[in-house]
Amino acid sequence: MKNTTMLRLLIICGLSLFGLCLPGCSVFEKKPAADTPAATAQTVYYTCDGCHGPQNIRVDFMSPKIIGQKKAYLAAKLRDFRELKRVNPYMNGVVAELTNQDIDNLAAYYANYGQGKK
Repeated sequence: MKNTTMLRLLIICGLSLFGLCLPGCSVFEKKPAADTPAATAQTVYYTCDGCHGPQNIRVDFMSPKIIGQKKAYLAAKLRDFRELKRVNPYMNGVVAELTNQDIDNLAAYYANYGQGKK
């Protein structure tokens, strides 16, 4: 009798924890967006700056310098990553959900960075 009661208690606790944790996982399912200037800045801060660095201070030397590059070049490279023409598992995943407008906004952000047009 004690074993079934303990088993039921563990199942209830397990399901309760699962129910509490599940909504928190939706944070990871959120699609990146750069459809407004504020959203673009937020996407840059949370997604791009980790490797490419804020203010052109790169975190690792394997990631390219992208601040100040031409908008068309950056947009083309981001589309290549999205369409798997260029393969980098991290970049392919980062840009997979970006729309063409998102890509254009990110490219413009980095092309104009440091020229007073963040």
